[in-house]
Amino acid sequence: MPGMEGNKYRSYLHGEGELNTNWRYGGPPNYDIVNKLFEDERTKVWPPGSLEEKVQNLVKSWEMEIFHKASLEVFKTIDVNKYTFSLNGIKKEKKKKKNQKLKH
Repeated sequence: MPGMEGNKYRSYLHGEGELNTNWRYGGPPNYDIVNKLFEDERTKVWPPGSLEEKVQNLVKSWEMEIFHKASLEVFKTIDVNKYTFSLNGIKKEKKKKKNQKLKH
């Protein structure tokens, strides 16, 4: 999967494509401990290249982008022009303006 340099479960964390990424906490997160816990405690190991493995890694990559990348424009796991979200039944929200930062 493109962009998987440095992390076997998350794309778009390291590599040439992330050189200009504005990270929310100053730099890319370190998932070494989380990956170790995941590997020690998971109950299923998906075959390499399987749909299940791709979905697992996509969800982990999406979570990383949502919580650690400060600008929607650098997200690669979603189409920011089509992405909407709703929280606790509140009206769907879309990207507001170019370069608008996500707030938690």
